[in-house]
Amino acid sequence: MNKCSVCGHERDDRDMKCPECGSFYSKIDEIIAEQEALDEMQTFRGRCKKIFNSDDVKQELLAELRLIRAGLTNRGMFALFVIFVFVFALVISVL
Repeated sequence: MNKCSVCGHERDDRDMKCPECGSFYSKIDEIIAEQEALDEMQTFRGRCKKIFNSDDVKQELLAELRLIRAGLTNRGMFALFVIFVFVFALVISVL
């Protein structure tokens, strides 16, 4: 975080006090802001923002799907397969 948390003035990492508004920089504020940014990226909303803000949306979406698939167990994959087959069977029976 290279901006003052109070006024938004660009700052140097070595400064302890904002030259614009006079507020003191806090390492705790920086750590909290970094943690909030990391937490945001782990949410569905944060992941969607990352996909939509990327230059190549298709590649970013495929990379995200690969990460999700890598985190699933065989049992989870089977459960998703059963759900998709069930939905497909429902759609076919309606048509």
